[in-house]
Amino acid sequence: MKHLLSINGLDGPLARILGCDCGRCTSPTRQAHTSASLISQNDQGETVHHILFDAGLGVSESLLANPHLQGSGARLDWLCLTHWHPDHTAGMNQLIVSRNVNGKRNKLNLPPLPLWCRSGTAEWVQKHHDFEIGLCDLHPIGDNEPPGTLLPSLPILLPDVTITPVTVAHLNADHGVDGRQPRYCCAAFVIETAVTKTILLWDLDSSNEWLVQPETEAQETAVTHLSHADYLFVDTAFWQAKPHKTTSHPSFSNVQRYAASLRPRHTFLMHLSGHPDGRGNPGWGWENGRWQTEARQVWQTKNLPGQVHVPAIGDSFCL
Repeated sequence: MKHLLSINGLDGPLARILGCDCGRCTSPTRQAHTSASLISQNDQGETVHHILFDAGLGVSESLLANPHLQGSGARLDWLCLTHWHPDHTAGMNQLIVSRNVNGKRNKLNLPPLPLWCRSGTAEWVQKHHDFEIGLCDLHPIGDNEPPGTLLPSLPILLPDVTITPVTVAHLNADHGVDGRQPRYCCAAFVIETAVTKTILLWDLDSSNEWLVQPETEAQETAVTHLSHADYLFVDTAFWQAKPHKTTSHPSFSNVQRYAASLRPRHTFLMHLSGHPDGRGNPGWGWENGRWQTEARQVWQTKNLPGQVHVPAIGDSFCL
């Protein structure tokens, strides 16, 4: 069996701002919120399984254009949510309802869509996507485990594939609808096949120092599990770290430290934006090509491990 990771989107929540004249907002390049698909194919090249990680705006369009999800391969077998923020859930209605409609139309007798998330995220999703949740088989897991905790692997029966969630801190997401804090509603994912290890490390905030300096045995175990990956897809919301302040997303400065600690072969910058650094500063209005050029210069100068890239919507990686 062959496994592919396809990129559905890599943009932050404000992919474009009405009235903004920066290069990123005026670019005609299609954008979509951060998302990826794990697509499994049989020996005949037919898609037999599809796991979607996050379903923000624009993700449906990416799936519709994916050559591996056409015809009989147009399927969705699992949905995994990193957390409940709208840029990771806003496309759920279109995806889940259309899956249900298509199944009925073609008399496929599809089961409810399995949906994995943290229990705090489940509460938010049930509040804002109640109808869609009625078409799902919810698989929530507790939200008390602190950042740097490996969670039980997902109950997905795929040959040679293990998906292990890891708690990460994301301050704007770390509370449930009851308002109680902290409730760790966010998770990263480690995808392991027979030959590769892939890390999906979004969304998180800049306080996740355990990635660089683990303080507990659980955090050391998690760092070991995240280390030496073939592919690290990592949240990079802005260019320059803000000193002495926890930011809701990492900067490229944080990413350099994560890469130095985890030592992946390939680091891919995700959740990009052109705005948080502020007009006139590095990062402002950069399109993906500029992000990649600037990042590679720093990578080479500092002799950071592996290579750094900015992917494009539709890029696929053989796992």
